[in-house]
Amino acid sequence: MAVRGRHRRYQPNRINRASLTVTASGAGMAIPLIGTGVAQAADVDTWNKVAACESTNDWHINTGNGYYGGLQFSQSTWEAYGGKRYAQRADLATRDQQIAVAEKVLEGQGPGAWPVCSVQAGLTRGGDAPAIHPDGQNSSGTTKTTKTTKTTKTSLEDVRPQATPQSRAGKAEMYTVVRGDTLSGIAEEQDVRGGWRGLYAANRTTIGGDPDLIIPGQRLRVDAPAKKQSAPKQSAPKETKQKAKSKERTETGHSLVAPVSAATGTPYHASGSSWSKGYHTGVDFPVPTGTSVKAVGAGTVVSAGWGGSFGYQVVIRHGDGRYTQYAHLSAISVRDGQSVSGGQRIGRSGSTGNSTGPHLHFEVRTGPGFGTDVDPLGYLRAGGVRI
Repeated sequence: MAVRGRHRRYQPNRINRASLTVTASGAGMAIPLIGTGVAQAADVDTWNKVAACESTNDWHINTGNGYYGGLQFSQSTWEAYGGKRYAQRADLATRDQQIAVAEKVLEGQGPGAWPVCSVQAGLTRGGDAPAIHPDGQNSSGTTKTTKTTKTTKTSLEDVRPQATPQSRAGKAEMYTVVRGDTLSGIAEEQDVRGGWRGLYAANRTTIGGDPDLIIPGQRLRVDAPAKKQSAPKQSAPKETKQKAKSKERTETGHSLVAPVSAATGTPYHASGSSWSKGYHTGVDFPVPTGTSVKAVGAGTVVSAGWGGSFGYQVVIRHGDGRYTQYAHLSAISVRDGQSVSGGQRIGRSGSTGNSTGPHLHFEVRTGPGFGTDVDPLGYLRAGGVRI
C-alpha cells in the first residue's frame, strides 16, 4: 500500500519513535511496566532492522529533534527504562546498551512503542533474547574481546553495519545495503567486476565470513570496473550509451527524466499548517524505502548530506540555472561538487528527517536554498517528462 508521506515543519514525530510513557498517581513520572515472567525479547537482527527504519542504522544520531540514538528514544523513555545507567542520552550509548534498554521498553510497552518501524522490521514480543553485552564495553566504547578460535561462520555480532549515507563517498563508489538486497543483485546493478565474488572479496572485512549475511545499513565498496585500453582509431570515438541517450533527449526536446518511476502524492502548493511556508514547497512521490532516485538532468551537486527536517538530501544545480532537491533519502551516492548526468542514480529514497512515511520529496528552485521554489511538475513537463 502506497504511503502518502509528506514533508513537515521540523518538530519531533511522536508517532514513529520509542516515546510512549506511563504516568503514576498524577506525578508525571515515566515508569516502565514490568512483565510477569513472560519472555519479551527480539534478536539483534530484528533490532538492526528497527534501527535501519528509525535512523538509517545510525546508532549515535542526534539531530536536535528530541529523539536520540539508533532506536530514537525520547529522553524521558531513556531515563525511565534505566538508560542513564549506561549514558546520559541514548546517542552516547553503544548499540548493545541501546538494545538492552529497548528490550525493557518492548517488555513494558510492546512493539507499539515503534508503531511504524516495528511492523516493517517484524518486531514482536516473545522472540529470541539478543546476543548483546551492554556491560562489556571499554572506555573507548568498543567491546573487549579475547582471542578465540577462528571459525568459518559469522554471527550477527560479527557484522559491523556502517550506515552513514554516502555523502562523503570520495573517489570510491559506495553502496548502502537496504532491505532485500543480495550480493549478486548489487553486483549486477552496479556492474561490479567479478560479480558477487568480486564484491565480496572487496568487502570481506565489512561483511564477515558469510557472504549470505548482509544487513541493511552496511556500506560496500563497488568500484566501477577498470576501463580497457584500446588502440587509437582514425575515426571519431563512439559515444557512450549515457552520452547518446543524453544527446537524443536534447535533440528531441526531451532533456529531463523523472526522479523516480511513480505517481505523485502530495502536490505542489498544497496548503496547511504542517508546512512552515503555509504550503507544500515541492511534490511528493510515494515510493518504498530503497527506491533508486535519479538526477532529472545533468548538473553539479551543490550539497549532499543532512538537511534538517528534509533528512538526507541532494541538491543539484543545472545548466539552465535551476536547482533540484531530492529529500528524505535513506542513502546518498554522490558528493559535493560532483558532476552528474540526467538519469544517473544519486541516492535511494527513504523516510529520514521530518517525514510521515517513505517517499521522495522533490523540489525545483531558483536558488539553492529553501523558499525559492517553483512548480516542479511544470518544470519536468517542460523538459519532456510525462507525469
